[in-house]
Formats: sequence, C-alpha cells, structure tokens
Amino acid sequence: MSIKALAISFCVLTMLGCSDQSESEQPRYGPDPDYRSISVVVPQHYDVWVETFILESVSGEIGWRAPIGSVSCCWKEPSGGNAEWQAMPGLVLIKWFSFAEQQSYRALIQLENASEIEEKMKEIAPIERYGKTFDMPRNDLTFGLAPGGTVVVWIMNGAENAIEVGRYQATPYDHKEEGEDYTRRTESYLEREADFLQKNGIRYDGW
Repeated sequence: MSIKALAISFCVLTMLGCSDQSESEQPRYGPDPDYRSISVVVPQHYDVWVETFILESVSGEIGWRAPIGSVSCCWKEPSGGNAEWQAMPGLVLIKWFSFAEQQSYRALIQLENASEIEEKMKEIAPIERYGKTFDMPRNDLTFGLAPGGTVVVWIMNGAENAIEVGRYQATPYDHKEEGEDYTRRTESYLEREADFLQKNGIRYDGW
C-alpha cells in the first residue's frame, strides 16, 4: 500500500472523516453501461444500524463517507442501504450495530483484486423482471452484514446472478465506550422482531 493510502487509512481509522473528491470524477448514474452503485444489506429480521461507511478509491485519490444508517433487508439483494459510486473502492471501513445481538462491529476491508472486480461488473448478466429478461451488467457492489460479524461482498444486478468476490470477518467493539446509544432504535426493532427472535434465535452460520 502506498504512503498516501496508508495516510488515508489512518484518517479512516481515527474517524477524522478525510474526504477528497476529484471534480473530474463525479458520481455516475444510469441507465448506461458505466452506471455503478454500492449497497449494504442484511439478512431479513437481523436489522443493523450502520454507524460509519467510508470508502477510498483504488487509486487512493478519492475518499467519501456514505450516510447509510438503518438497514433491514435483504440479504443478497441490491436493495438495502445505498451509497454513491464515485470510483471503484479499494478500501472500506464499516462500523455497525446489530440489534438482534446488541453488539457493534467494525471491519477495515481491503478488497482483493479490486480492479478485476470492477471489470467483472461490466460483464452482461441476464435478469428476469416483470415477465421479461433484461441483459444488464452486474452494476451493484453489495456488502452483506450478518450476525457474528461476517461480511460478504458480491457483485450483481439481482440475487439470481450474484457472484461472491470477498468474505471478511469484523471485530466486535464496545459501542458505549465510543458514546453510541441505540436504546430507542432497539426498542423499535424489538417491537417488530421480538417474536421472531424468541422463536428462532440468532443464526450465526450459513452466511
């Protein structure tokens, strides 16, 4: 990793919110072959609050923070919390709180072969919608956050053609020591999901 990338990573880790977006490389929107998006998803019933989602481009020249917040669905579908695509990320910091577990996690992810992943996203993959088949690139980079701190990364335009491109393990941390309070959000979550958790418990494997 370059010295510049290490410096940016240090900023990320110390939560200083470094950001440097090039004017020449603005967010790209479809519907064209160059359109890309980034999603954060979770398994159904296992809602999370994404406290921090910071990305650094492969080149190390662009860094941006995405305000994801609440994510409630859907595992392996590009339909959870969405972030802008400003460039292909090579380094990603995610901090989240798992309501079912009452546990916070953080992961600093360096995507392996990020440039190759970006090229694969341009490949056409059929997807069926509304009784028709559409040929589209796998234009969504999806980060799945599961109980136990598992992070799975896919590229896809729909769950039926998702390709796993990375699997990582986050580290638990004490959110109270960092001044984070999820009491009210937990109460709201349990109003919806307490019966499910009591009946099914928390699933830690199979992700």
